Amino acid sequence: MMSEMVLKFIEQFALSFISAVGFAIIWQVPKSGWVYAGLCGTGGWLVYWAANLLELGPALSNFLGSLTIAAISYYLARWRRTPATLYNIPGITSLVPGGTSYKMTYSLITGQYTKAVEYGLSVMVVAGAIAGGLIIFEIARRNLRTKIFPIAKRKRPF
Repeated sequence: MMSEMVLKFIEQFALSFISAVGFAIIWQVPKSGWVYAGLCGTGGWLVYWAANLLELGPALSNFLGSLTIAAISYYLARWRRTPATLYNIPGITSLVPGGTSYKMTYSLITGQYTKAVEYGLSVMVVAGAIAGGLIIFEIARRNLRTKIFPIAKRKRPF
């Protein structure tokens, strides 16, 4: 049982890393950022996967995953002095509900409008959760920095 879980973790880690690096290449991230984009995507995916294992639901799982990606990409950007979008766009791409979007479109084409609405609502909820995770992190980071923990300004001698 434990060895199965470890193997599943290794599988999720490797595949999410490869996926994020692949999207970094597609989005033309410089070569020096590929590994970092992969780690950012992997961190978000593993949080998403763990939340799914805890049966937190697709919306909360995607929210937590995107919140993690936002945090990792921000700190990588600060550390490497690059834009955070180099890391969060390839990382977020793995969370996008492409399969559900396909099912929605297929249901529309085949005339199954009730299923199409169901899939469409699911896509909107997940997309909102992903966007919400990115936005909430940014709002929290700015508020913590400016309002809760203000940096004391040094007084100049003159």
